Amino acid sequence: MERRNAEGYHDPTAYGGMRMAEQKKETETVKMVYKNGRMELYIHEFFPCTAAVAKKVFPLIRRFAKEDDREKLRQFLRIKAREHSGKIKAFSEKADSLTAKSEEWHFYRRKAREEQII
Repeated sequence: MERRNAEGYHDPTAYGGMRMAEQKKETETVKMVYKNGRMELYIHEFFPCTAAVAKKVFPLIRRFAKEDDREKLRQFLRIKAREHSGKIKAFSEKADSLTAKSEEWHFYRRKAREEQII
């Protein structure tokens, strides 16, 4: 990219902007096509989600997504489950090592519960 503008003057603005712009990431998606339309679910942005949303989306995925997309989602969720179970264990162990009912104890118990919800 040229560092000069259309008039020929030095103008690093566009050059710097293009250099600093994020490269487009390859996003993992689950594509569903059904008779009323289609939907693309961006895995990394959608999860974690609430249980209510998951109850609505998973039947659609089961019915309308291709097998390779479902397998990709299964692998992603297995990895996330392992990560969260490790965090839950670490937060619970930290809470157990602290004095019961202290401020830090409540903090780590709350963090463990948040990870269970996710």
